[in-house]
Amino acid sequence: MLERLFDSSTLSPHGICLLWEPGLIWLHVISDAVIAAAYFSIPVALAIFVSKRRDVAFGWVFWAFALFILFCGFTHVLSIVTLWVPIYGIEGIVKLLTAAASIVTAAMLWPLLPKLLALPSPSQLREAEDLLRQSQQVTGGVAHDFNNLLTVISGNLEIAARSVQSDGGVKRDRLARVIGNASSSAQRAALLTQQLLTHARGEPPDLKPAYQPPLATAPVKEHTTPVVGSAGNETILVVEDEDSVRSYLVETLQDLNYKVREAANGSAALALFKTGRFHVDLLLTDIIMPGLNGRELADELHRLEPNLKVLFMTGYAGNAVGDQDRPDDDVSLLQKPLTQAVLAARIREMLDKA
Repeated sequence: MLERLFDSSTLSPHGICLLWEPGLIWLHVISDAVIAAAYFSIPVALAIFVSKRRDVAFGWVFWAFALFILFCGFTHVLSIVTLWVPIYGIEGIVKLLTAAASIVTAAMLWPLLPKLLALPSPSQLREAEDLLRQSQQVTGGVAHDFNNLLTVISGNLEIAARSVQSDGGVKRDRLARVIGNASSSAQRAALLTQQLLTHARGEPPDLKPAYQPPLATAPVKEHTTPVVGSAGNETILVVEDEDSVRSYLVETLQDLNYKVREAANGSAALALFKTGRFHVDLLLTDIIMPGLNGRELADELHRLEPNLKVLFMTGYAGNAVGDQDRPDDDVSLLQKPLTQAVLAARIREMLDKA
């Protein structure tokens, strides 16, 4: 049977059926050659795609489809050959392999159809990305506002704690215990805020349990590390749009013996600076503010006073200030919530820097 299958001595080439008409012969040759070339290129493209994108789901379906298309290309090549050489047996075997490959591909594809239909469309992916971006913006905004509140809470607790250190008796111990408990809660809330910021940046969450400071059982003892203030001859311009945060900063800096000028936004700070009625040693400004933000304000003031030192504050992520926006070593960044010790240390570090 195989001998008869491959014996072409008694068969006529396909060109006889076309009466060896040159126009018909070349029409078939060119058409089959173009189709075969296209069929051969498709498996190559699919192979490159699957090899480069190993993360693509159902990659084995692409390989099966590539094999099917490859056999289809061979059938068109044999259609050209059989115009002159009647090897119809070989052509039939290639068609049989093509049929087998098509059956296998179809058998694998149909069960996958529900899963393929369940894959998100580009529009659905864009919608999901928009929702995620909005979620991150909301999370970042909540964390920013929460950090402002924590700055006020922890800052005023520090002020209250310092005020009771000079008093004695049971009332002082009780008040110190209450303040210590509130301070511990503020620290725990700060850790939760950092987790919110991590989510807002789209980074993997830190699954380690948040550190929970023990409840105070802060009497308040004297600070072991001295808080260094000013000799009274240094002026700081405070720019913060949150009234409560600005009030805490002004009071704290005044307690540290600094001269303080304050503004509720960037435009007001710029106008105050341009009056020239006072010298500013350091600009302490929030980054995110309506209108003229902190970075833009710093740029404007540096045009007027190139040697002005700048200390940014932010309730957002710590990388809110890009390296390309930092005017050399004159800019530093504080992450809210702020404590008096951290604020005092960073300000002195900035002012004492040559």
